[in-house]
Amino acid sequence: TKNHPRLRHRQWFRYALIRAGQYCSSFEDFEEERRYIEMTFLTNGYSLDFIEYNLRQFYSRFFRSEYKIKDINRHTYRILRRELFRLVDEEKRELKEEQQLQKSNKLIRLHYVFDWGSRCQFNEKFYKLWSDIITKDPIFKEFGLKIKLNTKYCYSSNMFLARIRKDM
Repeated sequence: TKNHPRLRHRQWFRYALIRAGQYCSSFEDFEEERRYIEMTFLTNGYSLDFIEYNLRQFYSRFFRSEYKIKDINRHTYRILRRELFRLVDEEKRELKEEQQLQKSNKLIRLHYVFDWGSRCQFNEKFYKLWSDIITKDPIFKEFGLKIKLNTKYCYSSNMFLARIRKDM
């Protein structure tokens, strides 16, 4: 779910880096802003592991090679910046498409409880099955429906019982 705290914190870090990439035209300015973002997160109690992991995730989204991630420079920064603008344009386009589908009642939002396992793997399999069903049924295909999965986390009963015990 989009309101899960861990996801929110990762998104804040990612959005801050995207914003820095959009506003900083030079590599040096971006590096200074990146360090400022890292220091802000460290000051607010986030671990160095959290910061390094999310920084690697951010760079790996734009650079396929591990070498490029470790060796970001003026040239690779230009590539990163171009990809950032492309990503933002793509996200705007997807949002517009989603709003259009919603207006025409062709968007199905499916909320499901996620307990454990690979959420990404489940989503991939679900979308593949959904696609197979839609493409094989000509009547259903005519509707032009699109489905969007949203997860709700199911916390284990041990966590729930631990909270009750703590409150006693």
